[in-house]
Amino acid sequence: MTYILIALAILLPVPYMLQLPGPVFNTLGDYQGKPMIDVSGAKTYPTDGRIDMLTVAVSGGPGRDTYASQALGALLHGKETVIPTEAYYPLETTREDVAASNAVEMSSSQDVAVAAAMGQLDKPYKVHLLVGEVVPDSPAEAKLRKGDRIISVNGKKLDSDPAAARVMSETVQSSDSVDLVVERGDEDVDVAMKPEAIDGRNAIGISMKQDFEFPIDVSFNVEGIGGPSAGTMFALAIIDELTPGAMTDGKHVAGTGEIDPAGNVGPIGGARQKVAASTAQGAKLFLSPADNCAEVIEAAEQSKITVARIDTLDDAQNAVEQYAAGDTSDLKKCPAGGADNNEKGQ
Repeated sequence: MTYILIALAILLPVPYMLQLPGPVFNTLGDYQGKPMIDVSGAKTYPTDGRIDMLTVAVSGGPGRDTYASQALGALLHGKETVIPTEAYYPLETTREDVAASNAVEMSSSQDVAVAAAMGQLDKPYKVHLLVGEVVPDSPAEAKLRKGDRIISVNGKKLDSDPAAARVMSETVQSSDSVDLVVERGDEDVDVAMKPEAIDGRNAIGISMKQDFEFPIDVSFNVEGIGGPSAGTMFALAIIDELTPGAMTDGKHVAGTGEIDPAGNVGPIGGARQKVAASTAQGAKLFLSPADNCAEVIEAAEQSKITVARIDTLDDAQNAVEQYAAGDTSDLKKCPAGGADNNEKGQ
């Protein structure tokens, strides 16, 4: 009877997910027979070497069971991370919800990566800020509509401003009243609202969508890959294609990091697994978001991979170019015992 109970316990589904090293993709190379990134509308240059984007494979989660034996094995093995499913997804989340969210995040990361690359290369572009969704019973309900183009907030012009989303958020959070001018169809509409406190922050109850106009066309061949954390590697690959000479000088670089249009690099999840995947593929330089430093340094202790801390896209480009030149003495390093913010991202 005891053995039966033990066997049942081992095979019992548990509310945890396992993060494992996922597939690795060279952003300078091909994927399924086509270039992973194809730039047109401007002069491009041959590239060489590798700038790898890294992924995390997830076992379990919505619609998939993880068993106690798997969770226990992962804890003993050490390469996987065991996390409560509820830490990432509400209980009602379905597998379809996860796939849709990952696809949206990947699509957004592509546009933002192009924007960051354009900023790094001093190539002007435009961005229009649109209303994405309107939250029911919020100040915006019945006043704003999905697709409204936000022209200004409290007298500050937003249209065509690359920093529009940040300016909008900061203005709403710091204001007792919000006056918007939005373009709806062929007319401009004035909208006045009073923000409400939600989770301690002012909000009007909308999501925002950025609609970019770039001077070049960039297509991404990333079907089946989701999440936001490839943004920095995408931006580096675009810069490499648009500038003479191979940024890596034929060397092998890997890294991760969500990015915003201004080129600021943010933390991601699964950093430990991404170090393991890059090391297994033979990368010699790992680009780590500053807030992932502690986890990355710990994961890299047993390997010979060099870790560079990146706060911005400029940091990332400088690190790759310094490494390619054979001089890593001036690389920005992760501080000993540095902060580690393991936010969601794959």
